[in-house]
Amino acid sequence: MREVMTEILAHPLALFADFRRLFTGRVISAVGDKFFSISIAWWVLSRAGENSRFHLGLVMAVGVVPVVLFGPLLGTLSDRSDKRRVMLAADLARAALVLILAALLLAGRLSLGWLYALCFLIAGFGPLFESAVAASLLRLTSEEKMPQAVAADSSVQQLSGVAGSALGSVLVAAVGVAGAFLFNAASYLASFAAVRGIKTPLAPDDKGENSFMAEFREGLAYIWGNKPVLYLILAFAAFNFFVGPILILIPMIVKFTLKESVTWLAVFETFFALGSAALAVGLSFKRSYGNIYGWFFGSLLAVGLSFGGLYFAGGKAGICALLFAAGAALGAGNAVALTLFQSTVPDAMKGRFFSVLTTLAYAVLPLTFMLNGFLTEEFSVGFSIAVNASAVLALSFLILLIPRVRGS
Repeated sequence: MREVMTEILAHPLALFADFRRLFTGRVISAVGDKFFSISIAWWVLSRAGENSRFHLGLVMAVGVVPVVLFGPLLGTLSDRSDKRRVMLAADLARAALVLILAALLLAGRLSLGWLYALCFLIAGFGPLFESAVAASLLRLTSEEKMPQAVAADSSVQQLSGVAGSALGSVLVAAVGVAGAFLFNAASYLASFAAVRGIKTPLAPDDKGENSFMAEFREGLAYIWGNKPVLYLILAFAAFNFFVGPILILIPMIVKFTLKESVTWLAVFETFFALGSAALAVGLSFKRSYGNIYGWFFGSLLAVGLSFGGLYFAGGKAGICALLFAAGAALGAGNAVALTLFQSTVPDAMKGRFFSVLTTLAYAVLPLTFMLNGFLTEEFSVGFSIAVNASAVLALSFLILLIPRVRGS
């Protein structure tokens, strides 16, 4: 018992108050995001008519296009700016845009066109916020605690996914889609309050005399010149292309294969998030990793096997178990890879680096969302699952062939 308490007291969340404030704000806003995504998915599938599956893929694609278009530029802006102010501005902007979306829905004026436009704008502030967070982790913690801090930070989406998925259907049933939108806006304001309480200076150490575009090009040159890091980023992008569709396939399994209500959508997403959260939280107590590439290979292999199992699973219990396993494997892979990046990339370059990483990883999502929307319309949900699972299994073995980052 004493050893357990010692580990807990030595955790970054216990040691660093400002890291704890950022973590708390991120979890709250991410819970709101999960309510938002469940509400959007169900609204589109229920209101978009016979082409609803295609429109769901399209609205998900629209949500990631701004990341692709503006991510690297926003990462450069983050490196040149006070990270705390960047995060505050992003939270306020997203809260205002979600309030507009809620107002349109309450007034009966929300159309697919308005939905696409506002989702595009809301998503545009995501890479600005996330690049500022990634560039702040070392300052808010320490080099010794960095692996644990990265694992804890990577668990934000998963922990919030557990709460958001579990309560999402309850919230939608109780207050409707508009109520879920209002909750999301309130969650951004809660994140704003938490970030505002951070006292650690997050302004750049050296503002430098280089122009914005010069620093932007410098960031791209660093990534292009570091081949092991570049190959790992490209592996992330390929992985996202074949795993990303699970975001639209889970609602489709519920709506069209099982013909169940939004409650089962919440249940399945809860198990997926719970698996990922369990691994990420567990790894946040691990002080170092051995062979990171071995971890990454194993996680990809496990994701592919779990994903493929959905093709054969007919019962709800089996689907829950497979989604839990897939989420756990995904959480492990993300945590160890992000730890490698945090320990390798210079602090002054992190905003640009992580924005490029996010951009390349997300650049594939619009295409894969629309492609899988088409595949499910023309063939079946099962066909789409089989294609993507097979590709993930093949990709896992390619990880064994790419050059290693020195010291990993």
